[in-house]
Amino acid sequence: MQARRSTPRWPLPLLAAGLAAALAGCGYTNPHPAGSYERALAYADRGKHREAVDAYTAFLRRSPTDSLAARAQLEKARSYFATEEYPLAAVELQILRQEYPNSDLVEEALFEEARSHLLQVGGVERDVTPAREARVLFRSFLQIYPVSARADAVRDHLVEISDVLVLKQLGVVEVYRQLHKPDAMAVTLDRLIAEEPETRHRDRILLDRARLALRRDEAPRVREVLEMLLRERPDSRHADEARRLLDGLPAAAP
Repeated sequence: MQARRSTPRWPLPLLAAGLAAALAGCGYTNPHPAGSYERALAYADRGKHREAVDAYTAFLRRSPTDSLAARAQLEKARSYFATEEYPLAAVELQILRQEYPNSDLVEEALFEEARSHLLQVGGVERDVTPAREARVLFRSFLQIYPVSARADAVRDHLVEISDVLVLKQLGVVEVYRQLHKPDAMAVTLDRLIAEEPETRHRDRILLDRARLALRRDEAPRVREVLEMLLRERPDSRHADEARRLLDGLPAAAP
């Protein structure tokens, strides 16, 4: 006699909860009319960001001069942020600044546009072009809004960007070292000293340049760079070595 296959019995509350969740996710009908700002906002509030982008686009196409148009442009960019489509967010924020230059949202748009470029940057081994684009925008922000509540955050981002660019170039310096190209090493380090004062790796750059100059018998350059390190970063973990190297140099000419 063949055994009857048993059917699993699920608790009724669990079945009801699962059915409700499925209906909530699949059966949502936006109650607001097509082409309205409220329709886009309703999608965004429910986390339906791709639908929100389409709805914001429809609203802006239908009502480009509406009092909510600049806000819709910003919210459309935020929906792209939510889906990690940062290049598209940057485009929408640029449009906001260009088409609604008198809006109170321009300051926020410039900040977020710069941030959208920064978020495109990957690891040190990747293309750092977006970091340079972000830096241009952040520096512009500080010029236009020097006392903004976002100014400290902008300065922090500028340090972050400088660190990314410096680490990329220090990798290049290491390649030159392995290829026994001290002249190229010196040029790259000197450029970092001149162009990246904001980086948290500045003391390392200065010490590396001093060591290179020492190997090349360039005592004046060694002294100049080490004194710069101690003046700018007296609490650096490299400060003791900098003092030791300075003490070992011949006395400077009067």
